[in-house]
Amino acid sequence: MSSSTPIVQLEEIDLSLFDEGPEVRQALAERLEKALTDHGFFQLVNHGLVTDHLSSIGRQVFEEPDEVKAKHIAGQNDLPEESYKQLGVVRGSGYKPRGYWTYINDQKDRVEFFNLRHFAHPEYVKAASYPPSVEKNLPEITSYFNELHNNVLRKLLSLIDIILELPDGTLYNNHFRVVENNIKESATGYGRFLLYHEADDSYNSKTGNTLLRGHTDASALTFILSDPVQALQIRLPDTENIWGFVKHRQGALVVNVGDALQFWTGDYFRSSVHRVASPPNHQKRSSTIYFCTPTSATYLDPDSLNSPKLKRLGIYADKSLQRITQGEWDIAKGAFFNNTSSNQTKGITILGRKSLGSLIGETVDA
Repeated sequence: MSSSTPIVQLEEIDLSLFDEGPEVRQALAERLEKALTDHGFFQLVNHGLVTDHLSSIGRQVFEEPDEVKAKHIAGQNDLPEESYKQLGVVRGSGYKPRGYWTYINDQKDRVEFFNLRHFAHPEYVKAASYPPSVEKNLPEITSYFNELHNNVLRKLLSLIDIILELPDGTLYNNHFRVVENNIKESATGYGRFLLYHEADDSYNSKTGNTLLRGHTDASALTFILSDPVQALQIRLPDTENIWGFVKHRQGALVVNVGDALQFWTGDYFRSSVHRVASPPNHQKRSSTIYFCTPTSATYLDPDSLNSPKLKRLGIYADKSLQRITQGEWDIAKGAFFNNTSSNQTKGITILGRKSLGSLIGETVDA
């Protein structure tokens, strides 16, 4: 990794200002619009979430014995009503083991994570089986993700309503609502604890010093609790292979646009390519992430938004493309991520849309 890799200066959105009146919200929306249309990344500060113990909880999740993890492999215990989604090891509830993917130059991945689905639905949370580290911390874990969805996300979507000139509450109430214990009618986000295991020099030389190669997310918005180990990078706008580090800020949330929001706004908002570099001194890196998507029935095109702003900009649905829902996109891109071999070096097309999957977009010489 080049020592000259720059630090990207992301827009900072101070959510504590949200309740200070319409003029302040308008100013926040203008800053947010710049972030969504430029890097597609921003930092959210003063969000009001309690994050003190999440990193510690995440570490405990990965300290479980292998025999415990084996009982909770993702995709083994998914709900019958979600079987059609083919969630698999990457998107199902439970662990994705390290080494599941084969990376470029036949290297096994160093990424381990634990997914928590349906945290907003008490009946499903109560009925599910968890490893001890999750079970004992379940109230704190579910509280964090519920507060993130119901309060933080709601305020952000209100600002996006302003950007798109929609009535306040349109996006949240129509597309991101949670109907308790009704998965089909609810928004479909899920939480994730993630651990990047250390990599040696040989591994780094074969993978271009990356632990997770360039990709975009299938979500509408992704929330990442900032981690002090500097490793998250974004590809700079309008470049092929120039990257910048995201600067750590304690307690901040790093938020990025995913494919769903880019498609939905006709490419007005940018789903930026990002990756995780191998940290210096062979350190481990942990993350707490929330992938947030609208309801599965939401059509991902500008016509479904009916936004005066997008219409004024001349942004409408591309009639040459098959019209797709969030559910269809989630299944299609999820199938790519569930492939055990991700040794690709060029962009892929899914349902007619140009997309990027994990480990693609860069060239590594070895």
